Amino acid sequence: MNTAVAVAGTVGRAKTLSIVGLEAIPILVEAVQLNGLPSFQIVGLPDAAVNEARERLRAGFHALGVSWPNRRLTVNLSPADVLKSGTGFDLAIAVAILGSIGFDAGRDAVVMGELGLDGSIRPVRGVLPALLSAVKEGADTAIVPAGNRDEALLVEGIEVVAVHHLAQVARLCGVPGQFVPPMMSQVSDPLPVPEPVADLSDVYGQEEAILALEVAAAGGHHMLMVGSPGIGKSMLARRMPGIMPDLTHAEALEVAAVSSLMGERFTDLPHRPPFSAPHHTASAAAMVGGGSGIPRPGAVTFAHRGVLFCDEYPEFAPRVIQALRQPMEDGYIELARSKANVRFPARFQLVAAANPCRCGHVLDAPSRCTCTSRDRRTYNASLGGPVRDRIDIQILLRRPSKADLRRGGTITSAQVKARVSEARLRQAHRLKKLPLERNAQVPGAWLRRHTPLSPVTATRFEEGITMGELSLRGYDRILRLAWSIADVNGRGAPTDDDVALAYTMRGRVSA
Repeated sequence: MNTAVAVAGTVGRAKTLSIVGLEAIPILVEAVQLNGLPSFQIVGLPDAAVNEARERLRAGFHALGVSWPNRRLTVNLSPADVLKSGTGFDLAIAVAILGSIGFDAGRDAVVMGELGLDGSIRPVRGVLPALLSAVKEGADTAIVPAGNRDEALLVEGIEVVAVHHLAQVARLCGVPGQFVPPMMSQVSDPLPVPEPVADLSDVYGQEEAILALEVAAAGGHHMLMVGSPGIGKSMLARRMPGIMPDLTHAEALEVAAVSSLMGERFTDLPHRPPFSAPHHTASAAAMVGGGSGIPRPGAVTFAHRGVLFCDEYPEFAPRVIQALRQPMEDGYIELARSKANVRFPARFQLVAAANPCRCGHVLDAPSRCTCTSRDRRTYNASLGGPVRDRIDIQILLRRPSKADLRRGGTITSAQVKARVSEARLRQAHRLKKLPLERNAQVPGAWLRRHTPLSPVTATRFEEGITMGELSLRGYDRILRLAWSIADVNGRGAPTDDDVALAYTMRGRVSA
């Protein structure tokens, strides 16, 4: 056993981070040995996982060959009013205890990692968002588990020291002795294999729906598709990420930070917009995030900078659908719990799909439809509400004709993606002074001031608003759509034809 004469009252210190949402709070870990009966206590609002670190640390020091302090050992996690959760504090506590014995790392490093009973250091969640916050706080060095090395290296402006055993940390702290860490296992969990990108050329017919998908991708508009079962609603929705431009570096960091928080492994930043498809039985917590203690993200955050697909949209519980209102408008979700208030990013595009009636046959085979008129009214009512009013594009899909089937798919995702990318560039140039990213975010006052309307079109809108057929919110959404249609067609401003097409795409659909 390697021993050192520790002076009672010597305070060892280490720096780490506590993840709250996607933000990291700097935590100072202090360890001190005092005269008294041997004991070990962690204070500073630790949760059960942090408290259990006591046994992992004892076993880890034994595996290292360093004598465990034979005094009253107290570890403080400061600030004490912030809940400390998870196993990522283990390594920082170990460094602080080594400091209380008299050893010092000699560097102002941020330390993260979980300790195994054999002294191994295991990966933890949230390393990427933690280090992004650490750089903002001025940190220049981070000691992280070897399993988190790849994601840590994605953060610019900080030196990363990757370790796989406590022996390596002991050497960094200046502990004398010949510590030979065991060889790192060459067997590791395989990285997730990305799904192949689905192409629009697989879709037969549905030219109007593909155009609507293109306009939605260009302007960031939410979309609802209504059609019979098997008509291609899900097929179209799953091809939406393939026609969206690749993520920028900043967007990719945001998406990767969410993946890191959920414990996913990756070696590089993602370039494809994410796609999240929760089941219609999902709870509100699964959709927008929640849980006890510190809230965890939900499907709307997993879809950040990408697509949230709600298949069988009317089958979702009403409270789950209504929970989408805030993130659809604001691009983030705020969750308040007893121990923490967090904000998660949620800038997604909603693509919803629904049958025309509960059995789904009223359009294609009315004789097979088992729904009564009352059933249809009830089902159509479930499609409505405040969330539907926020969906810009609402279209009805028809089955492809025999000619469509013989002709096959004629439109590729690459063709549409090129037009969407050009449309995004036009938007960026036009909106850079606001500053906004997509047409779907433009305020109504700007739209009404800058959209050229002919007298005939203006009169049509005025009559629709006066007669109650069109709300001011609906009017603004039609103008937003018109700008996106103009961008897709390479025009500097919407024409009357663009406005008319937008009016059609905005039209309510029902059986």
